[in-house]
Amino acid sequence: MTPDEYECKFITCDQKELIAFLFELKFLKNEYVCSLCKNTTKFSPYKKNIDEWAWRCINKGCNNYLNYFNIRQNSFFEGLRLKLSLILRVVIKYAVRQPVYSIKKSLDISESAIQSILTKLKKRLPKCDFHENKLGGPGVLVQIDETMLNYKAKSHRGRSPLNRSDSICIVEVKNHITRAFAKIIENKEQNTLIPIICNQVAANSIIWADEHRSYQNLKNYGFEHSAVCHKYTFINYENGVNTQAIESFHNEMKLEIKRRKGIKTDKREEFLNEFCFYFNNRRDYFNSVLNLLKL
Repeated sequence: MTPDEYECKFITCDQKELIAFLFELKFLKNEYVCSLCKNTTKFSPYKKNIDEWAWRCINKGCNNYLNYFNIRQNSFFEGLRLKLSLILRVVIKYAVRQPVYSIKKSLDISESAIQSILTKLKKRLPKCDFHENKLGGPGVLVQIDETMLNYKAKSHRGRSPLNRSDSICIVEVKNHITRAFAKIIENKEQNTLIPIICNQVAANSIIWADEHRSYQNLKNYGFEHSAVCHKYTFINYENGVNTQAIESFHNEMKLEIKRRKGIKTDKREEFLNEFCFYFNNRRDYFNSVLNLLKL
């Protein structure tokens, strides 16, 4: 189904049909067992609840007899007070890369409600970590560079050092960028960068980077390292070494920062994780976001 088809379904179907569809998608549990009598409960109408349906214990010998239980238990929707259809429409609009102000404009709900949904969704994002399946490998190219994340100050007078955040970015390249990693770093010293690289990049990888002194000993850690001097050129025409792929990744990341009108300092690590999730799943991002809702 396309995003428009999903949204149309969420708008037009009645509550029972919507819940049945969420059972099918595995966004909600399609069965609930009473915690006391251990019997399965009945899916029953319940008009006092925002969802209009709930689980109900029908075991006469149970202390929970005729008690209702929320269908949202242990799901993404638990704790959210909006209708299921509205929550789902917010998620869909986020999954097609609509900014918050655009979502707010198209739906009759507050920005704080939208943010509460998106905050909960972002907590479900997997941590960007390739330790178990490292980037690169024998004969595979990896490009590495650092970048500054703080947004430009007003009047184009440079960037404020007060909110400066540096990150190390690593991309695996096979004709195009196949996977990307980014992480906030405290400094650019060798004892900061090398452990991150060794943790994320497989030994025997071909690493291209600039001539930053922190990378000078990469060969001692089992990597094939070549460098280009950015002071004079961005491509070493003698051996073809360049950092064009990683610069392309930086540009896309900074366009996203600009689109959001900057990222608060304490949210930048979260932003990098979110952006890497998008970048690494960009060919099927919509379904990747929906999969976050599954039980």
